[in-house]
Amino acid sequence: MADSKPDLPDSNKKYRISSKSGILSVLRLMIRNNSQSTCYFGDANSFFPTALLNLDSQRGEMVLDYGPNEEINQQALQAEKWNVVAFPNQVKVQFSCQKIGKTEFEGRNAFLAQIPRSLLRMQKREYYRVATPTTAPVRCVVPLLEEKLPSTVEVLLQDLSCGGMAVIDSNSRGNFEEGSVYENCCIVLPDIGTVNVSMRIIRVEPADTGLIHDLQSQRVSCEFVDTGENVLSLIQRYITRLELERKRK
Repeated sequence: MADSKPDLPDSNKKYRISSKSGILSVLRLMIRNNSQSTCYFGDANSFFPTALLNLDSQRGEMVLDYGPNEEINQQALQAEKWNVVAFPNQVKVQFSCQKIGKTEFEGRNAFLAQIPRSLLRMQKREYYRVATPTTAPVRCVVPLLEEKLPSTVEVLLQDLSCGGMAVIDSNSRGNFEEGSVYENCCIVLPDIGTVNVSMRIIRVEPADTGLIHDLQSQRVSCEFVDTGENVLSLIQRYITRLELERKRK
């Protein structure tokens, strides 16, 4: 099956590691951490969860975990290239795989691929940020603590990255303050799933929504705090989906 697919977002040479020792160091960290990865192939709308299991630096090969769906696994074996994204220690790592085949590792099916010749490694502040839809906005429920009684406020996402987000707080109901941390914030990502994050308020400013009746709203910029790899993987899948939808349009 031929592939004419775009690379995933964030293909920035500024963050690229090309030295063999640097690449092996990052990949070994992924193995030690048992980092959950997402492998995209085809038009990048096809993906499956995986993990890096083993490296053979002498042969230039690596072993990746087999996916849970055999039909998708067979499709993946026909692809010319994969894009793999992981978040060891909350640092985004992205690389491409080629010469993909099937093997066995510790008595079970696995994938075999070439060790990448380069990879991207990005800190939180460098994560790619994408604007979220305005016609069907993504909602986030933020738990508040007012007068010792728990309550919540719903805000609408304006943009999103794996490092944080910006939200619109209508009529400033959240009374957000810079530096404050809000835990267990619930974001519903359409067609992806629900994630819970902790966020630190970085900046609060008047919202530029273009609506005269909404002048009291605030734009709140946040960074995620101690986000798990599973959550980051889901956020990345949603960002990738938004990018692909916009490229098709």
